[in-house]
Amino acid sequence: MHLRIWPQAFIGRVILVLMCAVVLEFIGSSAVYEYVEVKTTRLSQAQRVAEQLVVAAGVMNDTPPEGRAEASHELSTEGVRVTWQSISPLPKAHKNSELAKLAADMRRWEPTLDEHLRVDFYGGSPWAESMRLMGSVKLKDGTSVLVISRSEATPWATVLAALGSAAVMSIGLVVASTLLLRSLGLPLRALAQAAESVGKGDPIYVREEGAGDLRRVAHAFNAMQTRITELLAARTHALAAVSHDLRTPLSRLRLRAGLVKDRETRAALEQDVEEMADMLNSLLAYLGGAEDGEAQRLVDLAALCMTIVDNATDAGGRASYEGPDHLSTRLRPSAVKRAIDNLVQNALIYGGGADVSLSIVGDRVVVRVCDDGPGIPESQMARVKEAFTRLDDARSRNTAGLGLGLSTVEKMTVTEGGEFVLANRPEGGLCAEIRLPYRA
Repeated sequence: MHLRIWPQAFIGRVILVLMCAVVLEFIGSSAVYEYVEVKTTRLSQAQRVAEQLVVAAGVMNDTPPEGRAEASHELSTEGVRVTWQSISPLPKAHKNSELAKLAADMRRWEPTLDEHLRVDFYGGSPWAESMRLMGSVKLKDGTSVLVISRSEATPWATVLAALGSAAVMSIGLVVASTLLLRSLGLPLRALAQAAESVGKGDPIYVREEGAGDLRRVAHAFNAMQTRITELLAARTHALAAVSHDLRTPLSRLRLRAGLVKDRETRAALEQDVEEMADMLNSLLAYLGGAEDGEAQRLVDLAALCMTIVDNATDAGGRASYEGPDHLSTRLRPSAVKRAIDNLVQNALIYGGGADVSLSIVGDRVVVRVCDDGPGIPESQMARVKEAFTRLDDARSRNTAGLGLGLSTVEKMTVTEGGEFVLANRPEGGLCAEIRLPYRA
């Protein structure tokens, strides 16, 4: 499964950016805070160790060797431990620049500390070492006194405190940003849904609310959709007027052709009139599209396909049907019937026959119309769906029509929320598929 790290939603992307900013702020502030805290603690420890060393050295020099162990115990406190040893475990010179600086500061604070002062970190892990400081000086008899200072605070405590602070800030930031972005994202989502519905039925107007910019966008979209609706309505009325005005003279031509005495001339005239009527019907079907006012309803698609095949067979064509006897789904019956009939007629004219099949594939109803014709070149598959397109190398120029059959099918399928696919068959011929959503 492909894991998408970058969110696709607008709100998710903004929240992710804000969280990245919080994480970077936490890392930076923790590093700075830890550095300052450790530096301050070390300076305080160094000053405490220097003071204790001066006191311990004075006491140990005045105490006999047999009493120095008890004296070091008396000098020790909860945070500072004093130890007397005959040999100092500290190095002779400071290789660490930070330790050398601490030793110089301690000599500056306590001038009685001589060059024999040594400073080192003491403990197990590096984190513990950085918070435990050990100092040593030589006594008059060559032995050494050690003072170990332990700090209650540790860098881990600093990091955990900063982490808790960052977590509280992150939760508050996510809650606040989610509330804010919902007020921005919901209007945008409603706008996207309304935009997808344009041209697919009744217009959906967006509520003009939210921020000023969003209200202006919603107002502009509603105004645009009003203009589109008015334009489509005007086109529908114009198509109705053209249909009425052109069908009337065609009817007169058909009547007058019947008065011609010469049989061949009469047949030619009637054929021309029928061809003009078919062109007009195909043009009106293509331009009408979803604006014909037809609503979706539950239809037996299997019965519709069998009816088309029976009509083609009765007209003398070779057509067959394969599929269930009944298959009900919600669609616009007239538009779907017109699209399937276009495919069947194309298969009969250009492929010599039409093999219609109906099946359910996943959540789609698939109507497949196949023929045994020459097919379509692969390079022309997309172009053949365009309006007023005819392929000379695959279709005869002597056939009727304006080249709107496949484009009408494509438009109907998109309006129904489906997909129209053309493919050449391996054994020869063309296979056209209408894939519609299955709405039982």
